[in-house]
Amino acid sequence: MSHSEVKTEILKYILDAKYGLLNYVRSDQSPISRTIGSFAPDGENLFFSTGKESSKVREIEKNNRVSFFFEHDNQAPESWKSLLLIGDAEPVSVGSAVYDTAVERLGAKSPRFRERIAKGDLANAVIYRIKTSELEYLNRSNGNTPLQKIAVREL
Repeated sequence: MSHSEVKTEILKYILDAKYGLLNYVRSDQSPISRTIGSFAPDGENLFFSTGKESSKVREIEKNNRVSFFFEHDNQAPESWKSLLLIGDAEPVSVGSAVYDTAVERLGAKSPRFRERIAKGDLANAVIYRIKTSELEYLNRSNGNTPLQKIAVREL
């Protein structure tokens, strides 16, 4: 499969996911996973949104290296797929062109985020962009193939 085909397949996998797991490390070095429903792809990068007052925001300010894991529900073992994005999470500045793109993409992907837009409730949210440096993609639908580790520059 070409890099272009893999990239297209990964994008579809993200778009078909209802939730993802944001993984980060607290300041006491404890690994943490949190379910996120407001996310949207941005090429090989990823936007996600969370509450401004959440512990995630405080911890990501201290250490912005994160991962985001996708695994669809009810998969058969012989066609199992999962995806892990690894990179740095950076807040998107309100009023920037990137912010407008993020709001548009998050609104198109997430019903909950659309509700927040409609209510004018984005002032209580932080939007992050994960600048992906590595992807780990597992796709068993083509047989028992090994995990693909892909540096973003290869895509």
